[in-house]
Amino acid sequence: MNPVSEVLVPGLTFGSLYALVAIGFNVLYRPTNVLNFAQGDLVMVGAMLMAATGLGGLPWPIALVCVVVVVGLVALLEERLAVAPVLRRSSHAAGWVITTLAFSLVLSQVAGRIWTAEPRSVAPPEPLSLRPIDLLGLQISSYQLVVIGVVVVLVVALELGNRTRFGCAVRAVAADRDAARLQGIRPDRIGRISFLAGGALAGLAGVLAAPLLLASVTMGFGLLIRGFFAAIVGGVGDHRGALVAGWLLGVVEAAGARYVSPGMQTAVLFGVVVVVLMVRPTGLRRAGGVLRHV
Repeated sequence: MNPVSEVLVPGLTFGSLYALVAIGFNVLYRPTNVLNFAQGDLVMVGAMLMAATGLGGLPWPIALVCVVVVVGLVALLEERLAVAPVLRRSSHAAGWVITTLAFSLVLSQVAGRIWTAEPRSVAPPEPLSLRPIDLLGLQISSYQLVVIGVVVVLVVALELGNRTRFGCAVRAVAADRDAARLQGIRPDRIGRISFLAGGALAGLAGVLAAPLLLASVTMGFGLLIRGFFAAIVGGVGDHRGALVAGWLLGVVEAAGARYVSPGMQTAVLFGVVVVVLMVRPTGLRRAGGVLRHV
């Protein structure tokens, strides 16, 4: 495999997964001003459920729908138990940092009880394969192409969704919850729907990640950190920025593994994130950003 394929292909593939986690952050953050630190473990639950349903013999499309729905409902439960009580007292309270972390720990512990620590492999759906093919001089598998394509299509769909009535309601809540309430918009209802959607995206990320990464109860933290980096570097609330940042971080990580050391790729990634945020504190695509006071 040529050096470009060794860096660009895994960079774009895993960068798409990081972007998908970041988009989950964005979907939740816009109407609630909450960064869900349980997002990584929601992805883990999605991957483990995919491994379990796949081994149980369910067809891929049915397993995908089941996983997305279940993880979305788990995220909705998190909103009811860990986030809504905090926001009910004050929409600017930061107690959600502790409560979402606590929910993440509960998810991790429950998953550890249900599944063993042994990683599980998941085969991609037929006719897709992880076997590399030659495409314009790059060695890339059909499944990797689909993962990148799915995330790109999702970003386009979300950007178009911002122009719908619901998208306008989300923007109104993001701008001013009290003013939106006076216009007949229910911020708590928008928040519940956003958590359901964010959980569904986490479930989708877990499903897509399962064939590329061994599904394991410990995979959530690494994806949480990388997804959080992509959200911050791309500009919190900016889906296109999350995609660009995810790809950038994926390529940087792959280049670090290829040209520095596989054991140093995370340090290289962290260093690049620090440099980018020193130059553009509000993210790559935003001068003002969407990030509000926490």
